[in-house]
Amino acid sequence: MRKAWLRSATILCALALLACSADKGRARESAGAPEGGVAPQAAAPEDAAREDAGPRPATPFRVATYNGGLAMGVMKYVDERAEPLIRALAEQPVDLLCVQEFWLEEHWQSLVAATSSTLRSTFRLPPGHEDGGCSKQETDPLVACAAERCARLKQHALLPCLLQSCPTRLTGLSPDCFNCLSANPRKGPDELAQACLRAQPKSAAGARPPARAGGARAPEAYSGASGTAILTNAEILERDALVLPSAIDRRAVLYTRVSPPSIGELHVFCTHLTASMEGVPHPRNTTWQKDQSAQIDALLAYVDRKTGGRGATLLLGDLNTGPAIAPSISARLPAHYDRLLARGFVNPYASQEDARCTYCFDNPLDGGKGTRGVLIDHVLLRGFEGDATGTQIMRSSLTIDAGKRKVKSGFSDHYGLLVTLSRRDT
Repeated sequence: MRKAWLRSATILCALALLACSADKGRARESAGAPEGGVAPQAAAPEDAAREDAGPRPATPFRVATYNGGLAMGVMKYVDERAEPLIRALAEQPVDLLCVQEFWLEEHWQSLVAATSSTLRSTFRLPPGHEDGGCSKQETDPLVACAAERCARLKQHALLPCLLQSCPTRLTGLSPDCFNCLSANPRKGPDELAQACLRAQPKSAAGARPPARAGGARAPEAYSGASGTAILTNAEILERDALVLPSAIDRRAVLYTRVSPPSIGELHVFCTHLTASMEGVPHPRNTTWQKDQSAQIDALLAYVDRKTGGRGATLLLGDLNTGPAIAPSISARLPAHYDRLLARGFVNPYASQEDARCTYCFDNPLDGGKGTRGVLIDHVLLRGFEGDATGTQIMRSSLTIDAGKRKVKSGFSDHYGLLVTLSRRDT
């Protein structure tokens, strides 16, 4: 029985990765607002005194996007990378940061603590579910399939095997069961048995859930966490969120309205769209590309609804789509990227001569092979009157202890992108 549970735990922990707050006395805002709601705001800092004599350059406002690649069980060396990654990210000179793949509460809280003196306002949706319930009739077939077809694989290799070899076992799980199994990848077999097989659902107390586009509740990894968040030193005047149609892992777009004195009011949309996972079967008998297309439909409609088609608008995040740029950047679902440009968004970084890939095949975390890559992490602008220049962040490598050997790795499988916005006062 014990041996069976150990095998079960390995499989069930891997389910937590089917995705590729306590306030400690700080004035941090990390709870989700109700649908269409506005969360309470921190006191606004006093505006700095302005000179009246003629035009002068305004203080720039620096915005950045970064995918941390902290997908436990899918990405390598998550435990080893997390602390140095968060420390290095907190040192970046940014005024507004959109992060992705901070799936686990412990990683999110570590980032909150590390940036508490510089990025005091935050917005992140809480996980959609806590505990649910499973029956042995649900879990036993999955465990048996994995034991037969994916035996002796480590976590980051086990997930692709499960998706390839046992897809019907995964899709056969009820949302409550799947969400429970994926809630905490660190739980051991006894804890998983108590948390999931006792079938004692719990629900988070508090606000109504955010709006959901394109469908009803479905199985979601990490107990419904989206892994996406906004951190800023600007006062958040309004916040809202839309859960996008997706499979397996929750995708959402976060909205905040800020008005930094240096550039004026800005509508900010932070998101992480579904990737085109070649070779991985879709659990709903459709395609990952169609998922992303539906997400872009919902995203663009949401942007127009929140902005009324007016005002300076910022769309940033890992969009998993991008253009081809000679000589070394390959296109990724370019028709999807073109739809964003067709709706008035511009990409200042992609137009620079020094633009480079953000998901690069020579990244040491992915094996460090290849000379090409894709530009899928973006800071897009619409209706902004001013200058915007971009540069990459978090490109350096680090050496980590992996068991009994030292390994060279990237902080993440993505590099970050920072864009400096500036406009002139008159």
